[in-house]
Amino acid sequence: MLKVDAEKAAKIGYVLFRYMRARHRFKNELVERPLPAHELAQLIRSGKYDFDEVYIEPAANPPITFDGKADDIFEALIKKKYRAIPFWDPMLVAAWRHYVIGDGPLPQRPSARRLGAALGVGSRDRAVTA
Repeated sequence: MLKVDAEKAAKIGYVLFRYMRARHRFKNELVERPLPAHELAQLIRSGKYDFDEVYIEPAANPPITFDGKADDIFEALIKKKYRAIPFWDPMLVAAWRHYVIGDGPLPQRPSARRLGAALGVGSRDRAVTA
């Protein structure tokens, strides 16, 4: 594989760090914590293109092309399929995508929506059945 120049490696390393941070926030028990962005950039510059089953392609935009451990996170954050992550508010997922791809502010820590809200059961429905 071709080596990447320092500036491009730094940009890719920063995007990869933000993606892996978001991935860890959504699936912290299943995936590794990300290395710091500057360490990722050094590894990318030396030709490494896979990180905890996250694969990058320096010529692609965005550079993250596959996630073998968290395909739902990949679908939501990279491919904009915000409902790919069940039980998460799509607006929160969109905010995380903006953080990863658009260098936006760090969103709040994800927390699962209430089960009733996820199933479409409102407080009015619960009052009728009580």
